[in-house]
Amino acid sequence: MIESALAQAQVTVLGQVPGASNEVFLCLLEGDFGSGPTMRRGIYKPVRGERPLRDFPAGSLARREVAAFRLARLLGIDEVPPTVFLDDGPLGPGSLQAYVLSDSDYELPVTVCPPSEVPDGWLVAAAGETETGEQVVIAHSPDDGLLRLAVFDAVANNADRKGSHILPGTWDPHAASRFCGIDNGLSFHTQPKLRTVLWGFSGVTVPDSMRSALDSIAGSVPDVLAEYLTPDERGALALRAGMLAQHGTVPFMPQDQLAIPWPPI
Repeated sequence: MIESALAQAQVTVLGQVPGASNEVFLCLLEGDFGSGPTMRRGIYKPVRGERPLRDFPAGSLARREVAAFRLARLLGIDEVPPTVFLDDGPLGPGSLQAYVLSDSDYELPVTVCPPSEVPDGWLVAAAGETETGEQVVIAHSPDDGLLRLAVFDAVANNADRKGSHILPGTWDPHAASRFCGIDNGLSFHTQPKLRTVLWGFSGVTVPDSMRSALDSIAGSVPDVLAEYLTPDERGALALRAGMLAQHGTVPFMPQDQLAIPWPPI
């Protein structure tokens, strides 16, 4: 099981990932990943490196990353890389996530471009203009993997689904390439916070397999989330899951709150 392998792996920090708002480290992992002792890469985010935020409790992002992965598994999707919580990480407690192996054969799934340059078949999420008055849109691929990610974000109440948080590739070297959603720590707030570049899926039908899982979560949030979310957060999660299951479609962009992350890419 990949979670057990991550939790028990020997972790060696290789270096800090530049440009991140919180401390993020690339690591070498040595352990048993299914075919004897092997080495993989991972992404480690220590709690002590989290930047304080106004609307999320201090030191809670690493656990929210783990809750996001567990929710994805409950929904039956693989678009969120396996993530565990380390009590004794190299730099203290924090989250450890399987590294996403990028695939150069896949194009980036989100773009900002003039309306005339939207790729054929792509969905427009939002429109705006540059400082010089040029009309632009945020558009994304209609790929089924992105649809599953959009549904996941809606139920997780993800407040930061930027285009750069969607990577073309896979965390499993033996699996076919797909899209992976990373940086899921700003999720599970009790108040509506959904900010995403995937609004092009608004009104699209939720996949049947996910709808069944949403029904189950609405009835009773599983215990696997109990140690990572507060009772109020689990209650809000159940309400969102129930609404998504009932309506059966991806929600539309709200007009009374900020709904696009900044920067979008």
